[in-house]
Amino acid sequence: MNHATQTIGRKILPISYPMITTYTQHAHLLSILTYHECAHPWIFGNYIQLYINKDYKHNWGDFYFPLTYELRPSDSCKWITTQKIHRDTVTSKWDSVIHFIIENINSHHYVHTMVNYFNVPLSDRYNRLQLHHDIFVYGYDLDREILYVSDFFKNGVYSQEEISFTDFNLAFSTNHLTTNHDYLREMVYLYKFNDHYQDNFSVDTILNSIRNYFANKTPEYWEMFNYGGDRENLDFGMQIYTTLINYVKETSDNESKLDVRPFHLLHDHKKIMTLRLKYLYDNRLLSQLNTEHIDEFISIEVKAKIMVNLALKYNLTRNRSVLEGLHTMISNIQNEESIFLERWLQQVGIQ
Repeated sequence: MNHATQTIGRKILPISYPMITTYTQHAHLLSILTYHECAHPWIFGNYIQLYINKDYKHNWGDFYFPLTYELRPSDSCKWITTQKIHRDTVTSKWDSVIHFIIENINSHHYVHTMVNYFNVPLSDRYNRLQLHHDIFVYGYDLDREILYVSDFFKNGVYSQEEISFTDFNLAFSTNHLTTNHDYLREMVYLYKFNDHYQDNFSVDTILNSIRNYFANKTPEYWEMFNYGGDRENLDFGMQIYTTLINYVKETSDNESKLDVRPFHLLHDHKKIMTLRLKYLYDNRLLSQLNTEHIDEFISIEVKAKIMVNLALKYNLTRNRSVLEGLHTMISNIQNEESIFLERWLQQVGIQ
């Protein structure tokens, strides 16, 4: 059921703060799915496997989905109906992007598009840096002439805010090809929640996925979708800890700044695992699961949050002793999670 908030001249489509937020491709999608409890099984059935590049020049890590890099998780989620429309079509068929957005919000479509943050007052890049990023629009107010939007506007924190029609129109209209790469490939994405879908939830699938994460197993679809050529440059599953430790050591050697995103990713992974265990326990879906297991994993999640804070602290201080503490914390989390998963998987019968 759709619970959009609507009055004359104002409509806000339903969202919640997303369960995890490392990257917009997850945060935007999950702000819709987190709101709808019927979609939670899909969330908990995914967001289990991790991969990361071994090198430190392209230290990109993410949750694994059985898709090519060019597609996004929303394309594999049947709770969402996705349409893509070229930016040129928007500008040629509508007299303004604002009217395009209003029309789509009225038909229950969320809007996901690239805009230039040099023209977004919400952003810490405003009037400072010509950089495009993908913004998520979920409502409008005609009287106040604002849109309701979400993204990482300040200090890398995902938030839900308001922007004026005028500012958004300018940010959208700026030639997006003159700055950074457009990872939406010149498309505007439209999402509509599909409340007719029935999910097939499988505890066995979840347990096998966790086992594969623990065993650092290459996902079965990787060769099919990603051609295998980059496999030797990637670490999967718990190998991400080794990569992060190497990255911290490399950073210490060359005194460079840390990219904090892979640390946020690891923390998000622990956060979603805690929520997954709570969901399985609360719905009595796994008899071998108890509150002690959940408490143990909460302890791991708390350490992962401290790890993120240490990475942020290092970037502020450039103090090598902070990096030493970060190195130790990553090793502690790895050890604690390894002990937990090995014992827990044996208890639930997954060897």
